[in-house]
Amino acid sequence: MNPNAVVIETFDAKGMNVRELINVFHRSVHAIPNAIYSSEQKLAWAPDCLDASGWKTRLEAHSVWVARDEKNKECLGFIELDSEGDIECLYVCPRAQRQGIAKNLIVTAFEYLIQQYSDKRQWQVQASDAAYEFFIKLGFLPTQRNQIERFGVLLENTSMAKSII
Repeated sequence: MNPNAVVIETFDAKGMNVRELINVFHRSVHAIPNAIYSSEQKLAWAPDCLDASGWKTRLEAHSVWVARDEKNKECLGFIELDSEGDIECLYVCPRAQRQGIAKNLIVTAFEYLIQQYSDKRQWQVQASDAAYEFFIKLGFLPTQRNQIERFGVLLENTSMAKSII
């Protein structure tokens, strides 16, 4: 897939299917190698039954961009910024990874961040172990290691920050 054949659209809950984003999220998490997160951890992180109405409510409250295949309009990935302008999540479907889609989503979100949060000095993300190196390459630096319990299962990630001064 050529990244030039990808379009980035602003998420619109009325015109877009939230299930598409949930599907990308679920497939992305479950494609992570077991050496990084176990099957049990991936199932706790992205259970098979996800609440679409809860996702829709959250996405409507945040700034979200969706990457689509220009030809068939398939959802290939998305990025979500929280109400502070920090990265809430970034997912790319497994078959479209390593093709520049995540970077294009980051660039789009960063342009928005600069326009909407002009006083912001650091951009933050809680990066999964699978995404850690990606964020390092973009200039994010680790600030803290985190442990999160979901459904009785311990997950780990790293808080990271990038100066935007």
